[in-house]
Amino acid sequence: MSSALRPPAVRTGLWITGVLVCSVLFLVVYEYFVRTESGQFLDNVMRLTADHFNHPLPELNPNNRWIAVIIVLPPALIFAIIVLVKQKYLAGLIAIGTVLAANISTQVLKYGMLDRPDLVDNPTYWTNNSLPSGHTTIAASVAVAVFLVASPKARPGLGVLAAIWGGGWGAYLFIEAWHRPSDMIAAYLVVAAWGLVGGWLIFRSEPRNNTVIADAEPDVAPAAGLCWFLGIVLGIGAVLCLIFAGGWSGLAASFDDPSLWTWIAGTLLSLGPAFLTAAVGINFFGAETGRRMRGEDVPAPKGARIVYPIPPELRELYERV
Repeated sequence: MSSALRPPAVRTGLWITGVLVCSVLFLVVYEYFVRTESGQFLDNVMRLTADHFNHPLPELNPNNRWIAVIIVLPPALIFAIIVLVKQKYLAGLIAIGTVLAANISTQVLKYGMLDRPDLVDNPTYWTNNSLPSGHTTIAASVAVAVFLVASPKARPGLGVLAAIWGGGWGAYLFIEAWHRPSDMIAAYLVVAAWGLVGGWLIFRSEPRNNTVIADAEPDVAPAAGLCWFLGIVLGIGAVLCLIFAGGWSGLAASFDDPSLWTWIAGTLLSLGPAFLTAAVGINFFGAETGRRMRGEDVPAPKGARIVYPIPPELRELYERV
């Protein structure tokens, strides 16, 4: 058991690797869905069905700026309660910085760095780049902020709720025809990358709040398992729906006769990756949480001088010497 004792986030290389993986996956999503004919075709067919089919949820007005407030407010209240009650002010500042960085990055990527070439005769109102989705980034980032400031015990459950909140808004924006599925997937990856940066900073700056007793560790398996299950099932369901829609030839026919199967596939693709991202995050943060023996202080970072507590019966002798 003693070999497992370590400070939180001591394996910095793993965190850097995680950020790089998110970045590579983002580039893969962009290069396929935006810069290839087949990717644009697939994305556009699903977007077309969102224009065609109705849904029972309230219609979102793109000109209503209060939508962003509605997205932010519930997680922000939970965030404020955790930070104020637990007095996690430094972690709160880092988490807020993470939210700002994710949203600024999305806007810079969408409007300043990435373009969308017209490869498949897009309608004129579809030619502007929309990847990553700004509103999905808002929803996912504020939910991740709550995840970051939570205690190791509460973090897995809040990770599931973060996936529901971020992914739910992603799916909502798709069925409202605001975005293509790839826009939401890219937003989840942007938030995940910055969430790793913010998580590492919080773990290293507040090790005591992110260290658990080695023989009483929080069980992350139920929450992570649920997210893995939902993410995989929703992903497989999306592929099956595309097959039920008639495959590639059926998708081509959907331009003239939109298929409900294609609409469902787009909805699932806008939702499922949020759960997969959360599953990885829950497992990773659980593994990188610090470990200590019961009754001992938080382990110090590698290279630091560890000061062990002096037993009461030796303290008086030590002071005399």
